[in-house]
Amino acid sequence: MRRTANYRALGALLCALLLSGCVQAPSDAALYRLPKLPAEYESLETLLDALQSGGAEYAAPTSGSNLQSVQMVDLDGDGEEEAVAFLRRAGDERPLKIYVFRAAGESYEQYRLIEGASSSIYSVNYIDLDGDGWREILVGVRGDLDVQNLSVWSLGTSEPQQLLLTGYSRYAARDMDGDGRQDLIVLRSDEENRAVADYYAWDGTELAPRASLRLSCTVAELSRMTSGTLAGGENALFVTAVTQDGAAITDILAVDDGALRGVKRSADAGKSFRFLELYPNDVDGDGVTEVPEPEPFPQSDPEGAVYYRVCWRRYDAAGRTELARETYQDAQSGWSLILPESWGGRVSVDRSSGADGAAVTFSLLGGAEPERFLTVYAFTGDSRASLAARGGRLVLAQRAEVVYAAELYGGGAGMIDEQTLRDGFSLVEAEWTTGEN
Repeated sequence: MRRTANYRALGALLCALLLSGCVQAPSDAALYRLPKLPAEYESLETLLDALQSGGAEYAAPTSGSNLQSVQMVDLDGDGEEEAVAFLRRAGDERPLKIYVFRAAGESYEQYRLIEGASSSIYSVNYIDLDGDGWREILVGVRGDLDVQNLSVWSLGTSEPQQLLLTGYSRYAARDMDGDGRQDLIVLRSDEENRAVADYYAWDGTELAPRASLRLSCTVAELSRMTSGTLAGGENALFVTAVTQDGAAITDILAVDDGALRGVKRSADAGKSFRFLELYPNDVDGDGVTEVPEPEPFPQSDPEGAVYYRVCWRRYDAAGRTELARETYQDAQSGWSLILPESWGGRVSVDRSSGADGAAVTFSLLGGAEPERFLTVYAFTGDSRASLAARGGRLVLAQRAEVVYAAELYGGGAGMIDEQTLRDGFSLVEAEWTTGEN
């Protein structure tokens, strides 16, 4: 933050001098000289160099969103960033070292040191769990036999205080009870390798366990935890698991009067859905999180491939469900289409691909033969622009190497018109993740 301000000021000064004509031509040496770091960052670099000279080496986290060896974070909320450095010193009884440095005038000084028995860090996060304005440091480490432990450290006291140490597989922070503070949901394995959710909340003096709940999956099947909202506005956590046969299982967790409960438990319902690499999301922008529940389209050819329409359903606190939207997702070509409610179970889908790209055709069933009414194309290659414009096709969108177009047969045969098609069509970006906590 301070470095950014310094660079902005330097840039403004250079612009002023250039405009006034008061700058002399620099020498060759000056042209290739690296910019000088602000003084406080030079002092930080000196501190880190001294630690490495003493036998320490960087030990950056390997998963999650915070992957740097040195991370700049405003831990105490005062507007100044602290520097958090992750190192290890082999041979020490507690080799893991997390140094916290804070600004002191025009330099940095060591403020806190957290030490651990592990030699590597799996993930790190910064979350204010007790509401005091200080972010706690959540450190996940992986020890021998791939056992993971989560430790939560508070820096608001004179010495780092460990608030929690527990085994875990995944965790997520969410204000589950609506009190304005972030709670902690930790997923772990029980004796039978089933996934269990432990709910921790701040009780005024400590981060205390409140309740536990067994989930519908094993720890090995866990895929993602998604913070979301129920239909009545209650906060919830959506836990998605994927079985070995490719079925998606979703548990929705909520807190009621201090107790953790399952709003929706796939195992209880006795129904699972095909996993299409989709996760709970607010697909219609109404502030409520919907769960993707794919259903197969009717097949015009029993021997043909099976395609799915995605039923996005919202849930309330009692577990009642309501359909919010149906979509077709073409993950291979990167597009999505909102399906009109009138289609019901009367439409089949066929997908083909070739040298020029891919085509998805929607057909109306009920007659002697399926009656096609819409084809959506994803054209690639050098001729993609001309192919998209051929025969009155409608160009829907473009990427660098793809042109998306559509063809309505008979004006859509009463099933969909051009405006509905354009409004419902969207591109799907490939999701990139740095891993779980």
